[in-house]
Amino acid sequence: MQANDTITLIEAYDAMRIFVETVWRRMDKPQEEIALLLAGLKWVDGSPVDPAMWQDWLAAAEGAKEGVASQP
Repeated sequence: MQANDTITLIEAYDAMRIFVETVWRRMDKPQEEIALLLAGLKWVDGSPVDPAMWQDWLAAAEGAKEGVASQP
């Protein structure tokens, strides 16, 4: 991929989930530290297990598009 390639929001969401899981595995952290987050990000019947995470993701994507810094 190139820096200016575009992907859909769903593709970006899955990319974020894969990224988080990859970093977690590389750091060899105990499963409990991130398992809850990863579980909520997975898809079931066409939507995330935790709908609030999808809404948070949409807000984050919109903020990134508008160049708004994220808030902790």
